[in-house]
Amino acid sequence: MRHGENPRRVIARVREKMRQIEPALQGVGLRAVYDRMGLIDETMETLSTALAEEILITTIVVLLFLLHFRSSFIVSLCLPAAVLMSFIAMRYGGIEANIMSLAGIAIAIGTMVDMGIIVAENIYEKVGREAADEGTQPWRLVADAAIEVAPAVRTAVMTTIVSFLPVFCLTGRDYRLFAPLAYTKSFAIAAALIAAVTIVPALSRLLLRRSARPSIKRTLGWCLASSVLFGALGYFVWGDPIEDLIGIPPWASPLVLGAAAALVLWQFQRERVRSLEEIPTSRLVRWIYAARLRYALGHKKIALSLPSLLVLLGFGAWIGLPKLLRPVEIAAEQLGADFNELPGYVDGKHLLPSLSTDDWIALDEGSWYYMPTFYPAVSFSQAMQILQTQDVLIGQIPEVKDLLGKIGRVESALDPAPAAMVETYVMLKPKREWRPGITPKDIWNEINRAATLPGVTRASELQPIEGRVVMLQSGIKAPMAIRIFGDDLKSLGRSAIKVAELLKTLPQIDPATVNPDIVLGKPYVEFTVDRESSARYGMSTERVNQVIETALGGMNLIQTFEGRERYPVRLRYIRDTRQHIYQLNRLPVVTSDSAVVPLEELAKLETSWGPAAINSENARLVAHVAFSAKENLGALEAIAAIEKQLRDAQLEQEILNLPAGYSIEIVGSFRNQIEANRRLMWIIPLVILINLILIYLQFRNLPISLAVFSDIPVAFAGGMLAVAFMQVELNTAVWVGFIALFGVAVDDGVVMATYIHQKLLAEKPKSARKIRDTVYAAGLKRIRPCVMTTATTLVALLPVLLSDGRGADVARAMALPVFGGMLVEPLTSFIVPTVYSAYLETRLRQAPITKKENQ
Repeated sequence: MRHGENPRRVIARVREKMRQIEPALQGVGLRAVYDRMGLIDETMETLSTALAEEILITTIVVLLFLLHFRSSFIVSLCLPAAVLMSFIAMRYGGIEANIMSLAGIAIAIGTMVDMGIIVAENIYEKVGREAADEGTQPWRLVADAAIEVAPAVRTAVMTTIVSFLPVFCLTGRDYRLFAPLAYTKSFAIAAALIAAVTIVPALSRLLLRRSARPSIKRTLGWCLASSVLFGALGYFVWGDPIEDLIGIPPWASPLVLGAAAALVLWQFQRERVRSLEEIPTSRLVRWIYAARLRYALGHKKIALSLPSLLVLLGFGAWIGLPKLLRPVEIAAEQLGADFNELPGYVDGKHLLPSLSTDDWIALDEGSWYYMPTFYPAVSFSQAMQILQTQDVLIGQIPEVKDLLGKIGRVESALDPAPAAMVETYVMLKPKREWRPGITPKDIWNEINRAATLPGVTRASELQPIEGRVVMLQSGIKAPMAIRIFGDDLKSLGRSAIKVAELLKTLPQIDPATVNPDIVLGKPYVEFTVDRESSARYGMSTERVNQVIETALGGMNLIQTFEGRERYPVRLRYIRDTRQHIYQLNRLPVVTSDSAVVPLEELAKLETSWGPAAINSENARLVAHVAFSAKENLGALEAIAAIEKQLRDAQLEQEILNLPAGYSIEIVGSFRNQIEANRRLMWIIPLVILINLILIYLQFRNLPISLAVFSDIPVAFAGGMLAVAFMQVELNTAVWVGFIALFGVAVDDGVVMATYIHQKLLAEKPKSARKIRDTVYAAGLKRIRPCVMTTATTLVALLPVLLSDGRGADVARAMALPVFGGMLVEPLTSFIVPTVYSAYLETRLRQAPITKKENQ
């Protein structure tokens, strides 16, 4: 496929071309074995379905909180509008719709709806509160409500977009994978901001009425018209899809849709804007929050101890509680105490060991890429027999749908595959047709057991796309390998065997996966010309070599032309004469004087072992020893332990004695993760610092900014605990999820702190009690939008977390930290008011609060 082409379009054109040429083949059919159209369609369907479910779920959540169809419709309309604007930006930005770009929109749905919720909720609350004031113009109420929360929404959007800057600083594979996600998420958030400040106020002005309800006659007319319209659509258009989806017969679809449309429109026409006290969900949220907030303001140390403990546990889950508590234990030992002697202490701290780090989360492609290696001495005919036998054995596995084994290479320098290397594409059946309890890993183990014949090495666990990526990145056909640098092929081969024997003894490595290169394993037939004997027969050395080359290798005599096709006419001995190596010395040779003598009179035949291929890297000869780490270990942790043990073994020359000047290094696709970690470890703190600066520019007060900023470590702790609970290994996808979390973690804190700041400036409290009362009232005012935004973000991620379709595993890894962080994010609705109140009370005790200090 050409660079920059769309794979789906290319596959469609190939299919069309196959249909065109098949009639001319006179009964010969064409069947595609490896076709990725299904994988592309399934991954797109997974994310598209998740997007549709997220929009529907967020609409229901908003409706439950507001119990107002018009307001829910206003907020919900922002989602498809923002998604469509994102698609427009993707079109002009040259970003294709794929699993990563759609995942960016999917994990942003909750944040996108937050903007509309904050603006619409404030408009709704202000219209409902001032409904009795007929002197205020409606447009003025809407404008004032939108302007009141605009600064908080702007700051929240800026922190979200800025948080994704680390993704653009990645390189190589990680940049190509996650840059589309970062672009689409930024597009989606910016589009949501545009919709929140334009569409929401405009629709609120039109739909949120304070006037009397329309007449029943007019309402019934609208209900009848909508019932007829949707009933007709249900009968003529949507009948069959509805029957397939929920089982309603086609004759009943018009009745159900018509009745539902009439009921919704009746509620839509007859409802009115109500104050918060009239909405049960709002009263419940206020009732739960009020007493706890009052207690938190009065007992600040107790209130802040829970978030502090959560942050401690979160960082303990990341780096390990034993490592985190080690300084405390050392300090206690200096005082004569030993925490490890406390009952249950050792078991407790080992409940949260450090999280392991993997290379990446491979997409479940629904297929396996079986790539074993034969012994280099195998002939091509023997290799073909082994390949056919493997295909038969693999095909007997019940879950295998189809397979295609490939051996040899095309006439291209880009595919230097020797005859000893086999590539078998194993396509699996849909999971619903598998045996109960069978996993993809079980199928792979069965493939290895069935196809690992004598003289065939075990293959590394790879999928087709994954395998190609690994080979392009590291030049090996395994995720991990030891690369040995040397100067002599014979010594290099012995060194590879030594390293392989050592690797089999290491506890981090599965011994069955260790596979060293057989450097000198190819048989060579060498002819040494006997110059004296050849001269007696009138044959020069050049003439003898030419006879041997022509007889065994062949010579092109002429080319024939058949239409536009060209074929060489090649001359050499027949196969029966050539294939018996030890009889080659009896081949008859016609000398210059027409005498016929055996070849052994002119040259001496010898066999020797030589290289099947000569590999080099950085101008030095190399050999590889491929291996796989055990399943219970993270890739980077296993590599670090293996590297240390190899270094120690080299120092102890009795364990691993390599020739002078030889060196080893561990290579593989995990190098990408190491490079990404190095970049993220300094870029993420820098971006978090930029977020703090943005928050400071909003409040112009460092203590208040730090109070809002405290939401980030709390959310980080929640996300890290969720990752640890689900036993997910850290990789770039998970870190991208944390980057997304950092952008939304401060949203509620910014909204709440902004209103508290405005309230304090307006009332200017002069005592600690007044400060607490003001903060308490401001907190109650903003708790509903905060709870709504948190609930919509959490619920919107459920379709992604619960999806099991193709591509869901990659999106799930990014959504899990966001879900865990937002799950504990409600704590920030206590942290910000508590810290804000503590700061003002401290200032009050130091000096009277002045206007300048409040500002």
